[in-house]
Amino acid sequence: YNDNDLAVLQVFVDSNGLAGPFELHKQKWNENGRLTLLWIYDDTLKGEIPENIGDLTYLDTLNLAYNQITGEIPEGIGNLENLDYLYLYSNQLSGIIPDSICNIIPNLSHFWIQYNHLCSPYPQCIPENEIDPQNTSQCP
Repeated sequence: YNDNDLAVLQVFVDSNGLAGPFELHKQKWNENGRLTLLWIYDDTLKGEIPENIGDLTYLDTLNLAYNQITGEIPEGIGNLENLDYLYLYSNQLSGIIPDSICNIIPNLSHFWIQYNHLCSPYPQCIPENEIDPQNTSQCP
């Protein structure tokens, strides 16, 4: 398994008191030891999306929906150019959506980010109806 990929998973492990990265629900790895799918749906995952999430360059599916993830979406999300599915809905993500997400929006066939605490202005590359509804009560 690739050390960079395991390092990203380790952030989730450390935030959630797990014994190791393979305790995180559904994962798929390719023949070169690179993570291609991370599906942690409805799993009461806590903490933030790791700053080094962009190191998962072979990832084609990322589902972190229906968890208790807080903090901002890291800039590195824009490095996930092989991503086809991105599900971040129904968490407690806050702040603004980084413009770097526009690097991957054209590649995504499935993108759900609703039901968080994300603030405008939203990146121009995402239609507002794909972002709303958001709880903006904590936005400036």
